[in-house]
Amino acid sequence: MSQLLLRALIVVAFSAFCFGCGYLTAFIVTRNQWRDEMIKRGDARYDWRTGKWEWGEPPIFEDELGRVRSQATDTR
Repeated sequence: MSQLLLRALIVVAFSAFCFGCGYLTAFIVTRNQWRDEMIKRGDARYDWRTGKWEWGEPPIFEDELGRVRSQATDTR
């Protein structure tokens, strides 16, 4: 009886492990697809200076000459 219980426990643990791996893979794939869609629409940008993703409207700042620019149109 204990050997049967041990086998069942191993099968359940292995099944849970496989389910978890599949769930994690699906999450990563859909997250990347969602991020790519946000980039195409212009809602997401990668800031190379900070190494972070930024969401929403690009920040507005003034340059040395007092012109208002956004990070999306900045050529520097």
